[in-house]
Amino acid sequence: MYITDWFRGLFNLHDGTLPLDAYVGNVVGEVFYKELALQASVNLIANTITRSEFLTYEKGKEVKNDNYYLLNIEPNQNKSASKFWRDVIHKLIYDNECLVIQQDKMFYVADSFNPVKFAFKENIYKNIVVEGYNLKNVYTESQVFHFELHNQRIKTVIDNLCESYSKLIKASSKGYLKGKGKKAKLTIPTNYPQTEKAQEDLKKLLEERFKTFFEAEGDAVLPLTNGLGYEEIGQDNKTQSSSIEGRHIRAFVDDIFDFTAIGLQIPPALLKGNVADTGKAVNDFLTFCINPLAKILSDEINRKLYGKKLYLERTYCKLDTTRIKVVELKDIANALDILTRIGAYCVDDSLRALGMEPLNTEWSKARWMTKNYSPIEKMAKGDG
Repeated sequence: MYITDWFRGLFNLHDGTLPLDAYVGNVVGEVFYKELALQASVNLIANTITRSEFLTYEKGKEVKNDNYYLLNIEPNQNKSASKFWRDVIHKLIYDNECLVIQQDKMFYVADSFNPVKFAFKENIYKNIVVEGYNLKNVYTESQVFHFELHNQRIKTVIDNLCESYSKLIKASSKGYLKGKGKKAKLTIPTNYPQTEKAQEDLKKLLEERFKTFFEAEGDAVLPLTNGLGYEEIGQDNKTQSSSIEGRHIRAFVDDIFDFTAIGLQIPPALLKGNVADTGKAVNDFLTFCINPLAKILSDEINRKLYGKKLYLERTYCKLDTTRIKVVELKDIANALDILTRIGAYCVDDSLRALGMEPLNTEWSKARWMTKNYSPIEKMAKGDG
């Protein structure tokens, strides 16, 4: 993310305008705290989505076909699926929407576009730019994937929340630096010489020697002559005051991360890297952030790439998020055993759950059930 990308993000993508209240005041340095929080959120969500897998089905049976390759491996000749979906997530979070077009049976993320929306007929998309190349064609709604995240651009909400905090951080930073600085008084006796040389020595003392003395990293000595006296002011409370200001700055930065995380349905502890109760935080992250996002992507692809007829015939795709979490074999061995005993899982299903390649043999696809789970009618007849 370069500073030019951040600056372009201030503009409205559709009409190229810059809101007058976008950034008023010189708080650019503090804005990067918010940008860090946003970038950390984008990376966290994008990394998680790229660990998911688009499963493709034909007539209810899982297959690996051209669509599987496009969605999981190579959407176009210039990008891997990992980079492609990272770009989609970045657009979704920063712009609240992302347009993907299909050209020569490949998928491309649009840099910018102008939508024309209608109530009772298909929307159209004009002035589409892909990797700096302007497309002359006008695309209808059914010809594109138009992913939308929220009803309102979430980044604008986060910007407004963080604007006041940016000013507080700036004020606290100034207070911290001010508190760390040395303050002293210089006593000049009334009989101090008024000669040109004495005045020149005094000027040199104030402009050069004091500067060297204050900037010294180690111990330093300041020689004074002609009755001059030096006394530092406010040293007793300076350390305590600076420490308090430092904690305030950290608290304000934490608040910015919290606001950003809440806006994107990310557990704040997970975004900030806190290790306490990580398991619950990851589960909440998958439930409230990743799974809804996976449905947004899957729904749009299914209705545009497959359509109603094929979908009802159980020919569709699904973004599988169940394999995102890294699991230890010992943690799920008992669960896999139970799922196999009740016929819910076959051997191939268990291998997939472990991130291993299925065998795809007749016996590995067979399902088994223990007598403990036989039908009640069969048990009543004494056949169990």
